[in-house]
Amino acid sequence: MLFTSITYFLFLIPSLVLYYLIPQKIRNYFLILISALFYIYVKVDYIFIILFIIICNYFLGIGIEKAKNETKQLLYFYLSLIINLGILIFFKYWNFLIINIFELAGYVNNAPVKQMPLLDLILPLGLSYYIFQTIGYITDVHRGSIKAERSIFRFALFTLFFPKLLVGPIERANHFLPQLKRMVVFRMENIIEGGKRIAWGLFKKLVVADRIAIYHTAVITSADHQSGATLFFASILYTFQIYADFSGYTDIALGTAKLFGYDLLENFRRPLFSKNISDFWRRWHISLSSWVNDYIFNPITLKHRNWGKWSLFYGLMISFIVIGIWHGAAWNYVLFGIIQALALMYEGLTKKIRKKFSKKINLRIYNPISILITFLFITFSLIIFQSNTLNDAINIITRIFTHHGDFFYDKPSTLLFMLIGCSFMMLYEFQEEWKIFPFSLFSNKSWVVQQLSYSLLLIYILIAGVFDGGQFIYFAF
Repeated sequence: MLFTSITYFLFLIPSLVLYYLIPQKIRNYFLILISALFYIYVKVDYIFIILFIIICNYFLGIGIEKAKNETKQLLYFYLSLIINLGILIFFKYWNFLIINIFELAGYVNNAPVKQMPLLDLILPLGLSYYIFQTIGYITDVHRGSIKAERSIFRFALFTLFFPKLLVGPIERANHFLPQLKRMVVFRMENIIEGGKRIAWGLFKKLVVADRIAIYHTAVITSADHQSGATLFFASILYTFQIYADFSGYTDIALGTAKLFGYDLLENFRRPLFSKNISDFWRRWHISLSSWVNDYIFNPITLKHRNWGKWSLFYGLMISFIVIGIWHGAAWNYVLFGIIQALALMYEGLTKKIRKKFSKKINLRIYNPISILITFLFITFSLIIFQSNTLNDAINIITRIFTHHGDFFYDKPSTLLFMLIGCSFMMLYEFQEEWKIFPFSLFSNKSWVVQQLSYSLLLIYILIAGVFDGGQFIYFAF
C-alpha cells in the first residue's frame, strides 16, 4: 500500500493505537505481525521469499559466529552470499543477463528470441533493500563487528519492519537491532515529531514530486516535438522530482518509525546544495552510498592498497557500477554509475588545483557556482538515469542544445502549483542548511507558531496535492 494512500493511514492509525495498548513484552511480535500483513497486502507470494531469507540468514549468522575454524566460517558466509545474491539476481537480473549473454554470443540475430530462456518474473517490492541489509548483517557478523542475533523474532523484525521494508533506508544491524532489545514506552514527543515528519514527506510527494510528474511526463513522452528549452526545464524539474519523491518517502518512513518509538537512519541531507559530486553522494541515498562504501569500496581499496591512487579509482568504478545496476537491470543505470565514478576520479585528480583556485576567489562566489555546476551535472546524469534507452538520452541531450521553438508550459495552474511547492521546499531546506533567516516557521521556539505552520502545510497539501498520482519512483528499484 502506498504511504500516501488513505488505505495506509487506515492501517497505520489502528496499528499504532493497539501497539501502545498491548503489553510491552508482546509489542515486537505485534510489529512482526502487522509488518507481515503490510507486505502480504502488496502481494501474498512475496512473504514466502522474505521469510526464506530471514530463516536462512538467521541460522547462517549463528553458524558463522559458532564456527570453530575459518574454513567453516567462510563456508557459512559464502553460502549466505550465494542465497541472498542468487535470489536478487534471479528476480531482478535474470532476463537482463540472458539477453546480453545471447547478444554477446551473437545468437540473437540468428535465432528467434522466444528460444531464449526468459522468465515472466515480477520483482518483489523492497527486494534490493532488504537483501543489501541482510548482506550487511552477515558481513558484520563475519567480520566480528557485531554478535549474531539469537532471537529469530528480533531478526525477523529487523528485516520486516514495515516503514523501511519497501524503499529503505537500508538499515544497519548495529543501529537497529539494539533498539529492538529495549522497552518502548509511549512518549507524546515521538508522536508529535513523527507526525510532523510524515506531514513534510506528504508535502514533498503530493505537492512537489507528483505535480512535477504531470509536467515532466507530458514533456518526455513527446520529446521529439519539444524545444530544447522545454526539455532542459523538464530535466531540471526531474532532479527536484526524484529528490522530493524519494526523500518524501524517507520522511514518511522515518516519521512512521518514530511513532512506534524507533529511529531509522537518515537517508538524505539536503543533497541539492552539494558543492561537488563527492559531497552529493555523502548527502544522497546515504544508506546505500555508505553501505557500498563499507562493504565494497573500502575492502577493494584495502586489498589493492599497493596500487596507490589506482586502487581508489578501481574501487570507485566497481562501487558505482554496483550503485548503478542496483537501481535496475538496464545499461542506462550502469552508465549512470560509470559517469559518477569518472566524476569522482576527476575530483580526486584535481583536488589540489581546485583548492588553490578556490582560495583566489571569494567563497560567496565560488560556493554558489560550485553548487550550480554540481546540480547541472546531476541533472544531465539523471537524463541518462530516467531514459529507457541510451538513444533516448542522447536524443534529449542533443535536442536541449540544438532545437529551438516554443516553450511548453501546460496548464498555468499546474505550473504555478509546481513552482510554488518546489520553491517552498527549497526555501525550507535553504534555511535548514545555512540558518540565514532569523525567523523559522517549522522549528520555531513558539509551540503556537510551529503548530500553526504544520496546520497550514496540511491545508496546502489538501489544496495543491495530487492524490491520484503514481507510486514512488524508487519502488521500481
